[in-house]
Amino acid sequence: MIINEIFLSVQGEGIYTGVPSVFVRVAGCNLNCPWCDSAYAKSDESGTEISNSSLLEQIQEYNVEHVVITGGEPTIYAEELKDLCGKLNSLRKKITIETNSTIYVDCNPHLLSLSPKLYQGWDEDILKKNLSKNCDIQIKIVVDSIEEAVDALKRIEKFNIEKEKIFLMPNAVTRDKHIRGAAWLVPFCCKNNVRFGGRLQTLLWNSEKGK
Repeated sequence: MIINEIFLSVQGEGIYTGVPSVFVRVAGCNLNCPWCDSAYAKSDESGTEISNSSLLEQIQEYNVEHVVITGGEPTIYAEELKDLCGKLNSLRKKITIETNSTIYVDCNPHLLSLSPKLYQGWDEDILKKNLSKNCDIQIKIVVDSIEEAVDALKRIEKFNIEKEKIFLMPNAVTRDKHIRGAAWLVPFCCKNNVRFGGRLQTLLWNSEKGK
């Protein structure tokens, strides 16, 4: 895989928020979302090719259980991703894969974190396949208005996902915009009984690289 960065931090989003984790960020993505908080990793030219053996050595230098494979978009490296998951499972690591759910990869993370984009690459067939995997699932959707939040809930209600697994997140790559977004999105989430998805990396570090 082409890797943009490897670093130790706490998970900033979803059900494992605050958990110390090793982040493996791949370079390259098949979408181009304007709100991306890791836009520096969109191009496959933003990283260096690293073998899975070398990745495992670097991951094991950190004495933590959780490993987050993120991007960019990890599923564009399907075969390498399957191999890496298998090896991390053999080391008893807890794996989270962060994906935009435009590509299905038959691998076995502990948590598949789906972040489909409302107006880029929304693929219901791929979403359905990912949601049927035999692992923990969460779905996180970035929204920029009440209208988008309503649209998001309408789109996902057909999948009969448990509401505790659904996060709506503010469209924000800066701390100030996150706070402004939360002002309307938190009441919306409370009214509709879904989880507000804070973005800790934005609140704490203003989406700084390597955090």
